[in-house]
Amino acid sequence: MHVPKLPIKEPILGGGFVLLEEMLGDDLAPARIARISYDYAGRYGKLKRQLEELRMLLRSESDPIEISKIEDEIRTIEAQLEEADRKLLVRLLELGHLSPFEQQVFRFLLYGIPMYVGEQILRHRIASPLKRSFRYTRPKPEAHLNEYIHVPPELLGVKDSPNFQPSKEEVENLLAEIERHVKRGLELYEKLTRMGLRKEAARTVLPWGLRTQFYWTINMRSLFNFLELRLSPAAQWETRQVAKAVARILQKVVPLTVNTFLEQKGITRWLET
Repeated sequence: MHVPKLPIKEPILGGGFVLLEEMLGDDLAPARIARISYDYAGRYGKLKRQLEELRMLLRSESDPIEISKIEDEIRTIEAQLEEADRKLLVRLLELGHLSPFEQQVFRFLLYGIPMYVGEQILRHRIASPLKRSFRYTRPKPEAHLNEYIHVPPELLGVKDSPNFQPSKEEVENLLAEIERHVKRGLELYEKLTRMGLRKEAARTVLPWGLRTQFYWTINMRSLFNFLELRLSPAAQWETRQVAKAVARILQKVVPLTVNTFLEQKGITRWLET
């Protein structure tokens, strides 16, 4: 089975990204893990034992012709085992037997995420986050406003809103006003810390749209829940962009698992809306 090389990155929100750094378990790992419940009984167990015997035989064989024959047999059995695992994986999802998917774990870096989006993602409690702390670090404004704070996409022409239709001039004025507001908050933060106020107290004046970053370690079963809730059109637009990026990465590393889940839930179309 081909496993893409990590890390894998997906850009989001005009300056941020979702990065999959590490994963435990390939696409078919939950199916293989589930088989321990039956102690690898039946034809699958027989094939596994044959495979181990052939591998042992291969290590002791020196005849090139025999080696080639053994390698052909090994490839045949490996293909049969993989096909059996693919069928079982789909069956597990169909029946809702999801505990084996808890053994499959992913570690993401979510970078450039607006603070309020981070709070929504952290609501998915069956995960292990480690977030940048403005108690210990200072915000570092970059040259461009959108690099250190998330600007509403409606103002950047990225998202349409029937209830918000400003003119081009109004948009320019609003962006300038937002930048002044944000810089004022950052300047006040710097002033407070220079005067000796603790960073953990001074951070109360920082803008809620300030970009942050955090590691997010989560298993596949919890990701099912995350995708179903956060890909939904009812979710906030910015949070949906994070969920779409996560889904696109999963489609590269565990395609059978995530595509089967999305199809069974009837939510594949949400990736395109």
